[in-house]
Amino acid sequence: MTEAVFSPQQLAERWGYHENTIRRMEEDGRLHRLTGLPMVRYSAKEVLQLESIGLEAKGLTAWERKQKDDRIKELETQVEELQRRLTMVVMTAQGGMG
Repeated sequence: MTEAVFSPQQLAERWGYHENTIRRMEEDGRLHRLTGLPMVRYSAKEVLQLESIGLEAKGLTAWERKQKDDRIKELETQVEELQRRLTMVVMTAQGGMG
């Protein structure tokens, strides 16, 4: 049976981390404790999601997000130019340029 919630101790054992590492993951926003419970617990759903993307995954800083967005725009521009060139090559190959 799969756990519905995990304690910090259970996560530390599951991931092979020290409990302090689990607390740091919570402090830096990678892990969120459930509210309204008498003890610290984390949802199994969030734990499984975190495991699927990688335990070290962190959110982007504002600077990293801008760099990523700028790179996406640059790549989109390159894709558009390459699509335009490919269309011209196809038209030339089919004899449609005249």
